[in-house]
Amino acid sequence: MYFRPEISGESTLAWNRAMIFHKIGFSVFVLCGFPSFPMGKVSDSKYKGKLFYVEKLEPFIVIRLRLIPITHTGLTNRFILFLNFIFITLLFMPQILKITGTIGITYARSPILFSAFIGFIYAKCTRSFFILEMPDLWPEELVHAKPSLSFIIMPVGKALAKLAYKLPHIIVTLSDLAINLISKKYHPKKPVYCLFAGVDTSEFPIRIKNNSRMELIKRQIFPSEFNNKFIVLHLGSIAKMQQLENLAYAAEKLKSENEIVIVIIGEGEEKHILKQLKTEMELENCYLLPSQPRDLIPVIISSVDVCTIMLSPEPIFQIVMPIKFYEYLASKKPMIGVCEGELAKIINSNGIGRTVTSANVAKLASDIKDFKNSPTMLQIMENNCVAVLKKFSLEKISSDLDQILKKECGYNS
Repeated sequence: MYFRPEISGESTLAWNRAMIFHKIGFSVFVLCGFPSFPMGKVSDSKYKGKLFYVEKLEPFIVIRLRLIPITHTGLTNRFILFLNFIFITLLFMPQILKITGTIGITYARSPILFSAFIGFIYAKCTRSFFILEMPDLWPEELVHAKPSLSFIIMPVGKALAKLAYKLPHIIVTLSDLAINLISKKYHPKKPVYCLFAGVDTSEFPIRIKNNSRMELIKRQIFPSEFNNKFIVLHLGSIAKMQQLENLAYAAEKLKSENEIVIVIIGEGEEKHILKQLKTEMELENCYLLPSQPRDLIPVIISSVDVCTIMLSPEPIFQIVMPIKFYEYLASKKPMIGVCEGELAKIINSNGIGRTVTSANVAKLASDIKDFKNSPTMLQIMENNCVAVLKKFSLEKISSDLDQILKKECGYNS
């Protein structure tokens, strides 16, 4: 449903998935909405008045469909958009299949769970091999968002999930821990594989930190006082699952550290809470900046000293591997993860950062000071990032996909 030029993690992940198929020899057609995330407004005039639009976005053919112009926030709005996407993909199915011609593989990944049924219909009609990606656990994540409705969501959602897991030829998820949870909870009879989201390393060339910082200052994205600061970054959505108030409270404990600033770049439902905390606690060392264009993301990451990854401690988020993790890794940036589960294990076992538990603000602030005062430690972590990156490059992920397809459907690249 999401694809570039949108700047969400879902859009980047969809791009990466399309790219690994391209790398092993497929012609890829992408079915998605017009770029409107997160505000629901389509700003590019070329889409004006269109319900259906086909464009070349090298190396892919992108087939875009009009979604209702509402914000991509809140459970109700997202549910409406998901239903909208299902309806319009089925409505335009004859035109879409005329464009694509013969289909060898149907790969469905978004909207979560709903895509299983769209993908199944397309795969049946085209007699293609059907792969379903389940990046998150549903309905468990939905229950977390609306616990008051769990008595309805859980039984209905589990029944739908069990049905969805029966539809594809194989199931793909984003972490090893997710394989274990899906297998234990739903006992799918179809094979389940892990394909990490990965990162296109060509999009994150090595840059000199000070040069990137000066570029952002000249563009007036960063204030001039950032030139000599130790910058701690959060980049991406600002949602409940991130619990970014931890960074605000850490900023309060770091007020006396004049050389340290915390920079939060992005939009989301919880941003107003951060603005309120910044005002109430007079956090002059905490900066809230708007989302930036996709082409500036590598520059922003390269300009900072340490990057943060924030996740709720709820068990369902222990399988999550945010797309920003891979982008920080490609940029050789040490990380502080306020997280548990698979992500914490990877960060700690590979020496690419430190992790703390949610709400342990004192430890978070202490670790930030340690990073600032330990340039040797930072250098070691940067070097470790280079070594770990090989496992998560798109070249490695495409090779993994190639082996899966050879085994499951006899495809040879």
